[in-house]
Amino acid sequence: MRHLFILFFLTLLFVNPTSKVQAQENTDNTKISILTCSPGLELYSLFGHSAIRIQDPARRMDVVFNYGNFDFNTPNFYVKFIRGKLKYNLTANRFRDFKAAYKRDKRSVVEQELNLDSISKQKLIKALWENYRPENRYYSYDFLFNNCSTLIRDILPREANDKIEFENPNQKSNRSFRDLLNLYLKQTPWIYTGIHLVLSQPCDAKATNYQEMFLPDMLKSGFDHCQITMDNQTSKLVSNENVILSETAIQPQTPWYLHPTFIFGLIAFIGFMLTLSSIKNKKRFVLLDVLVFGSTSLLGFVILFLWFFTDHQAMGPNWNILWALPIHLPLIPVLFKKNRPAWVKPYFKYHSIFLLVFIAAWPILPQSLPYTILPFVVLILIRSIFNATRS
Repeated sequence: MRHLFILFFLTLLFVNPTSKVQAQENTDNTKISILTCSPGLELYSLFGHSAIRIQDPARRMDVVFNYGNFDFNTPNFYVKFIRGKLKYNLTANRFRDFKAAYKRDKRSVVEQELNLDSISKQKLIKALWENYRPENRYYSYDFLFNNCSTLIRDILPREANDKIEFENPNQKSNRSFRDLLNLYLKQTPWIYTGIHLVLSQPCDAKATNYQEMFLPDMLKSGFDHCQITMDNQTSKLVSNENVILSETAIQPQTPWYLHPTFIFGLIAFIGFMLTLSSIKNKKRFVLLDVLVFGSTSLLGFVILFLWFFTDHQAMGPNWNILWALPIHLPLIPVLFKKNRPAWVKPYFKYHSIFLLVFIAAWPILPQSLPYTILPFVVLILIRSIFNATRS
């Protein structure tokens, strides 16, 4: 009985009406910060990364909440990834492990400590742990509108007890989504070419200041200019900035002879010389047409698939379809015939006129097309004119 009485007394001591106040006081020592990581060398890390760090000395907790994870072991991973149906998820990792990974990859990490009151901290931490529950941690990723940065941008004003205001959030910037992406693609011309072949006209819309924060660096800048109002007093949301890692991964320079402009230019030159040889020797050189129109039409089918059969919001309408015409593919068997149908020459004649107008309008189209591919488009025009004038 004496032991039971002691146990009861200790219970009263530690579970008392002031326990809630003590928990709130402990939260005052909790630090919440935004981590901004510099771009890496891999495609998935090329635009940087954002995460939330929670430091609670009383509980010896230092954890990083990270919205940018996906599982390579997901069934039908590549099919789901291409179709935009791959689920990304929120993870919670120890900060020391997070830091070690970025140090290993030679990527810088900058920390912005947030000026939040105890109630806002409690609400945000509760929301993050709620999002981390197995039934809540998965979400539909969208490159421009629902990613590791936008989710952080959105959760803070929603959960904060005080009013958080970004600077002129609805004001249109002078940069489109595509312009913002180009800032990170200068050293990777092949990735530049691939991305701009599949990303369509919506990417050429001017982004608002709020929308720009889909990129981690822009999110950091947005928080730098963000205000918070507590007890009718307005101050900066970021109270302190700390550089955790300063090393930056350097993207290797692409040699000029491996640059897509040179490669496609070389292909176009070879195709032009073969065309001149065909005219001189009165040969059609069907294999060249198969390679040119076959690869073009296959790309066209890829564009159509991404446009109509995926959940990606930035895949259509895509003006690249006007030079990468899928309708060339059924034409290929006809090219092998010695006596071609009468409609083949008019087909190439009108296609040549259309493509000539399209190339002339290239700089003023509503969608910015990759300049690196232009030499190959010119080769398509050359072969189309050749076939329009051959019997």
